[in-house]
Amino acid sequence: MSAVATAGIEGISARYAAQIQELLYMQAVKRMVAEQEAARAQADAQRNAFIESLRAMDAIEEPVKVEVDPETVKAAVETAEPAKQPEPKEAPPTTVAPAQLFDETV
Repeated sequence: MSAVATAGIEGISARYAAQIQELLYMQAVKRMVAEQEAARAQADAQRNAFIESLRAMDAIEEPVKVEVDPETVKAAVETAEPAKQPEPKEAPPTTVAPAQLFDETV
């Protein structure tokens, strides 16, 4: 009779264990889905903030107006000194020391 009672308890325990395992699995899946949705929402918010900042920058920027006097430019070009070429450093020696031969069998 004790064998029957033990089998019944094991069956109930196994069912409870399976139910608990299924519950834990469902909670893990729900947590992963919630994390993915939160990550998507955060990425959307960052993208929207970046786009809005670009739009705000475009609205603020105005073209730069530059007035150039051709006579001033011509005078500056005429009086400018030509660019100096860098002086060459010492030339490397053209003679190379001869190679040394040695006998490894000694």
